[in-house]
Amino acid sequence: MKTTTRICKICFNRIYTNNIHSFLYNEPICSKCLKELNPVFKKFKIEGIESIAIFEYNETLKKLIYQFKGCLDYELKDIFLAYFVKELKEKYKKYYILPIPSYKQKDLNRGFNQVEEIFSCLNLPILKDVLIKKRDDDQHLKSYVERTKVKDNFLLLNKEILRDKNILICDDICTTGSSLKATIELTKNYINKDVKILVVAKREFSKDELEKIKDKRFVLS
Repeated sequence: MKTTTRICKICFNRIYTNNIHSFLYNEPICSKCLKELNPVFKKFKIEGIESIAIFEYNETLKKLIYQFKGCLDYELKDIFLAYFVKELKEKYKKYYILPIPSYKQKDLNRGFNQVEEIFSCLNLPILKDVLIKKRDDDQHLKSYVERTKVKDNFLLLNKEILRDKNILICDDICTTGSSLKATIELTKNYINKDVKILVVAKREFSKDELEKIKDKRFVLS
């Protein structure tokens, strides 16, 4: 029987299948790279809503997210959730994905929406173009205070489609939580069933960073 050699999409080394889960689900990264990403499944709440961050926000994760959406390395789209697809599908099998939006023209220029692509492997219905971004304003170039005003740049369309559905709000990185809070605020009057949040990673701040955040000029890189 002919076997296919699998190569890790991060380090490009051969993936040696040493367990049945890895064999069945054809994970695109090796166990060493997964360990560096450090999956933690951190539970937290935003506006009282149950939320989960799959990974620790570390330099490896930061680099890969940038490589994926900033350098257009589309092959990386499956690396973030692949090891956990079976479990996540089971947990959220009755949910519809509501992605945090990026600016439409930026998606067109990139050729894909990064949040939709990351979470597409769950094979859940995605509510596209329900929530849109009116202007192109990169959050990573904004201060903490400026980020809290993100709601002014979000527009909710086709509101009625949210009714009678369990909603899973998804994003790549939760930094200040402003985009998630804005989404909750804009949709809360239309979601009449359950709502949960799933993000790739949640950034935690040191005491020094929290002090700097008080300065309106401080930009969260």
